[in-house]
Amino acid sequence: MNTIGHLSLNISSFIYLFWLLPQVWYNFKRKNTKGLSIWMHELLCIGYLCDLIYGFGLHMPWQYRIVTLIGLASLTIQHVQFGRYGFESTREKYLYMAFTLLNVMLLNKAVHLVMAGSATRSYNDMIGMISNACWLSYLLPQIIKNFRARSTAGLSRSFIYIALFLNLCDIISAWTLGWDYP
Repeated sequence: MNTIGHLSLNISSFIYLFWLLPQVWYNFKRKNTKGLSIWMHELLCIGYLCDLIYGFGLHMPWQYRIVTLIGLASLTIQHVQFGRYGFESTREKYLYMAFTLLNVMLLNKAVHLVMAGSATRSYNDMIGMISNACWLSYLLPQIIKNFRARSTAGLSRSFIYIALFLNLCDIISAWTLGWDYP
């Protein structure tokens, strides 16, 4: 089982290095982010920022930490795309500004905690649970947006297929390697 867990971990780590790129490329190719949920984007940002604290705080395997850094870099590019290509409404523009501020504050806190190494195990577990909540729910805002618009035009299909495969690999890795619940 340990071998299967490490194999799954290495496969998912490799795929995580580029799983967000189909969506980033799709946004770039269309020169807009219409149809893409900014709430989904923010849940991914919060999830990755919590993973930064959790993964580095608990000295998770190097693959976990690299994936977090690459994911944050990809989401930063997508965040810039949201700002550059405009918004569907004034409300989204204000959300974007609020989310930018929130992300900067969370990143500052994450870097401080990781550098200080002072977070307790229970704190790291709580952050891990917040990350889990983000990962479990990040597609819900996109599903709602697609349903209301009666369109999936804003979302890259490759992104969805890769995400489904990654979820399977993550479950296999966590289960076979006996990782903590978060």
